[in-house]
Amino acid sequence: MVGPHGFPMNDKRLDEALRHLHPPRGARPWHGGPTVMGALRGVSPETACWKLQPDRHSIWELALHVAYWNYAVARRITGAPRGGFPRSPSNWPAPDEPGSPAAWDRDRQLVRQAHDGLIEALSGFDPARMDHKAGKTSTTFADLITGILLHDTYHAGQIQLLKRLAKASGVQ
Repeated sequence: MVGPHGFPMNDKRLDEALRHLHPPRGARPWHGGPTVMGALRGVSPETACWKLQPDRHSIWELALHVAYWNYAVARRITGAPRGGFPRSPSNWPAPDEPGSPAAWDRDRQLVRQAHDGLIEALSGFDPARMDHKAGKTSTTFADLITGILLHDTYHAGQIQLLKRLAKASGVQ
């Protein structure tokens, strides 16, 4: 059976995670805000690298952080080996060329690839494994999948707030 978002519907938790991480065209998550991909749409390189304070993260840094965790969760779900994320340090990589339109385009593409990889991993995930441990910890795959959904939603909200604050500060 295929769910309303076009992915196999075998476990309600998995179906809901996919629906929120990758809503059907024209639909929005329950909270009314965008996904991370939606929040990044139309963000200029100047806005992407703007920081409220020097010791705070920029939209660009948040986007790369989200890309890493989407990659890491997809890797854990599929059992792929570690070490394939193209940026370092992997968890909070800094932009290579802050303010560069070409670098921002490349990094948004990296975010898109990591997002698509996560959606592909979740779409192919065996729902019978939802309550199995995801590695050597007590974390289950259901916990991991719920966690990445919450992580994306949290950072999408941060990105939206930073866009508004940057605009109020005169950054376009």
